[in-house]
Amino acid sequence: MSTSVPALSKGLRSGIGDARRRLDAALNDTQIAGRPPRYYLTGWRFGVLALAVAALLPVTRNGALLATAVSVGIYVLLALGLNIVVGYAGLLDLGYVAFFVIGNYTVATFTGGIMLASDRVTVLHIPVVTFWLLLPLAALLAGVFGVLLGAPTLRLRGDYLAIVTLGFGEIMPIVFQNIPWFFGQLGMSALRPNDVATPLGQISFNQSDPLNNMWFYYLTLALVVVVILAVSSLRDSSLGRAWVAIREDETAAAASGVNLVRTKLLAFGLGAVTGGIGGALNAAYLQAIAPTDFSFAISITVLVMIVLGGIGSIPGVILGALLLRYFDVSLLGQINDAVHRSPLVAPGGSPLHFLASFDFNTSKLLIYGLILLTMILLRPQGLVPNVRRQRELKGIGAAIEGTSAVGLLEREGAGMDEVAADTVGTAELAGSGSDAQGREG
Repeated sequence: MSTSVPALSKGLRSGIGDARRRLDAALNDTQIAGRPPRYYLTGWRFGVLALAVAALLPVTRNGALLATAVSVGIYVLLALGLNIVVGYAGLLDLGYVAFFVIGNYTVATFTGGIMLASDRVTVLHIPVVTFWLLLPLAALLAGVFGVLLGAPTLRLRGDYLAIVTLGFGEIMPIVFQNIPWFFGQLGMSALRPNDVATPLGQISFNQSDPLNNMWFYYLTLALVVVVILAVSSLRDSSLGRAWVAIREDETAAAASGVNLVRTKLLAFGLGAVTGGIGGALNAAYLQAIAPTDFSFAISITVLVMIVLGGIGSIPGVILGALLLRYFDVSLLGQINDAVHRSPLVAPGGSPLHFLASFDFNTSKLLIYGLILLTMILLRPQGLVPNVRRQRELKGIGAAIEGTSAVGLLEREGAGMDEVAADTVGTAELAGSGSDAQGREG
């Protein structure tokens, strides 16, 4: 029995590897405009293709799908922000929901209030303070709190850092719940962004139909694109390389001249900025928030998105957020209804009748845990892995000491696939071996 689990895991890995090799062979044999499909699915070309598809989504005129897409976009922002802290700097943050809370309450405080019966009680609604000013304000406030969180945790690593950030994430909703200004558990309402006049006509973000979210969807998509470009630039900058150095070996990074204090604070601060942007969008979109909405489950969900897609990989993080959020918002309810209506479950004497009382919606954390466990066992590098992290997990990172972190980052930016990266690594290793033999001779 003790050997059955490793054998099963090995068999699954072997089957997945065989399927992938067959798929790669089929894709290489297919040509589109003289190039294999892989050429169009790597690097910036795939990003442009994905952006074009996303921009055409409102053409479907499916209100429910568009509402789901807005929610997915908000969580993509959260995942990109947490990826800075966890994926780049290697700092385990389990309280990321705190910055999401700050962004939400910043918008709600200045534009909304509380609903009591049929009367609206406004807290601090100033006509001059619009959403377009509150969005950068929410990002700034979240960034400040990110730095404040990072400052006392500079000496902490691993589990101790995770415990402190977890405490911060749990404290922040309780603070808003117990300050009378924010109306406790009753929560607050918020307003949609103000209308914008353009040469092509008026853009209205506050439609009477709650499912008519076309312009809000485009706003979310625009912010996602801006954050992706910013995060990509940070990854390829000297600051991004300093984050990678800290993630790999903090002591060696300090010995190499990396300012640990400044670099860690920037990781916490910039990650929090993105969380604040996502929170501001969430409050304006839902138009009603409460402290009970911001539980520890949000931090765990965003973390699972990163692990599922690939820690440190921007395309992987986006894919993980898209899959998991769509599963949560739309697919999970459909699965729940289909299972309960199934003839194997619904009748009293059916073999799977015990599932009739099982609610998949309330057990999503169990499902996320199973997803996380499966990914760690079968594919720890994620669905779309970061090139450098993939080589580390395969145990071949130390074999190519002549290849610097800068070189691997450049390969990842060029969209180099796993096979090509392995080929180059093998060639470098072979070259270093031949040089060693020449020196011995």
